[in-house]
Amino acid sequence: MTITPRLRLVLAVVIGVALIAAAIWAVGEARVEAGAEAARERPVATPQRVFTDDGQTILRIDAATLARSGITTTPLAASDGRATVPVFATVVDTTRLTDLANAWAVGAAQVAAARARAGASRASLARTRLLYADAQNASLAQLQAAQAAYAADEAGANAAQAQAATALASARQEFGPALVPGSSLVAALVARRILLLQVALPPEAGAAPPTLVVEGDGGVRTLAHLIGAAARTDPRVPGRGAYYTVPGSSGFVPGMSVTAQLATGSNRPGTTVPTAAIVNWQGKSWIYRRRPDGAFVRVAVATEQRDAAGNYVVHGLAPGTPVATKGAQLLLSEELRSQAPIESDGD
Repeated sequence: MTITPRLRLVLAVVIGVALIAAAIWAVGEARVEAGAEAARERPVATPQRVFTDDGQTILRIDAATLARSGITTTPLAASDGRATVPVFATVVDTTRLTDLANAWAVGAAQVAAARARAGASRASLARTRLLYADAQNASLAQLQAAQAAYAADEAGANAAQAQAATALASARQEFGPALVPGSSLVAALVARRILLLQVALPPEAGAAPPTLVVEGDGGVRTLAHLIGAAARTDPRVPGRGAYYTVPGSSGFVPGMSVTAQLATGSNRPGTTVPTAAIVNWQGKSWIYRRRPDGAFVRVAVATEQRDAAGNYVVHGLAPGTPVATKGAQLLLSEELRSQAPIESDGD
């Protein structure tokens, strides 16, 4: 086909228009991408949650954020008023008791074996005597040998008995009459299924309670059960000593210093605050109380008094007061994170 000048001009115009359209589209796409990139790099605005209301710092957090963060509010329960005071205790190293228990077990086994041998030699001596008396069917030498064998076996049994008795007496002297080698209690201590705890009770404490709540390093808590009075005092733990046991799985180790909560007998009604609700900051203990309008406010509490379950007993908060019992530390972090000047929310 022959391309005329007119057709050539038309083709040139079409191609030019197509190139211009392509250039315009490319510029538009570049602008869209630049806008998207700028939007991606723009800092995400963090919603303001910390305000002041009548001079008081409060936190306002929406329900979705509370649920997502796991922050739970629980009404406080009234305490029965039975106060406790901390008393010191140590986890006793029972290596010596284990050695005495092993010595007693060896001695008891030796006693049984020696008694068996003595019984056999006694029967043999009786037969030899009958034979010797019956027209001297046994010689005098055989009779004397039987007598000597019986005497040796009897002496061996007495020596083994003395060894076992010595181990038993030493255990009673060093650990008291309740910790007797051969008992199921000592067997559990030797196997480390339970651990021995010596608690220092103040003179005014009266009789040792049957159970105590004990707290060790890192907030590890367990229930201790009374055995009886300690056989001796621990110079590291002054006070009247009492033995308790705690589970071997409690995480305690021999030599560890722990704290037990001892009931004082005084009754001062208050409000029970779970340990999970307490946060520590600037040397004080705080809780986050939820106001009727849903805002959280930080309130200082005294934590000297605890109940038998280990919860704190505070005064000045009415039972039923809603408090953050889960996620309180998140609330404190949110409050401290906002260090900018706080504005009023107009409430």
